[in-house]
Amino acid sequence: MKKRLRKKLHLGEFQEFGFTLNIKFTEENTNESLDTFVESFLDEVIDPNALDFGGGGDRFDFAGFVVLAARGSVTEEHRALTIAWLEKRDEVTSFEVGELVDAWYP
Repeated sequence: MKKRLRKKLHLGEFQEFGFTLNIKFTEENTNESLDTFVESFLDEVIDPNALDFGGGGDRFDFAGFVVLAARGSVTEEHRALTIAWLEKRDEVTSFEVGELVDAWYP
């Protein structure tokens, strides 16, 4: 396969990776505290590390997928930063940060 086609299809050296994120909150969590959580997550984890996040949820469960904002792949460091940040959050009862997977072809 030609390089141009591999790039267009995100294959080979152009493959991009991301990871899933699943979060469970305390029962005391409110819609307002969820909004605050999401804003903090975006301001402290996603934006400073040039990441993108797609997902959503409610005051009990929150899930999504994290990728690099530009072409390329997230790294194990990005996963570790996310895990460390989530471990410090009081409103989070449990979370699961998935392994790096192909962002274009599940």
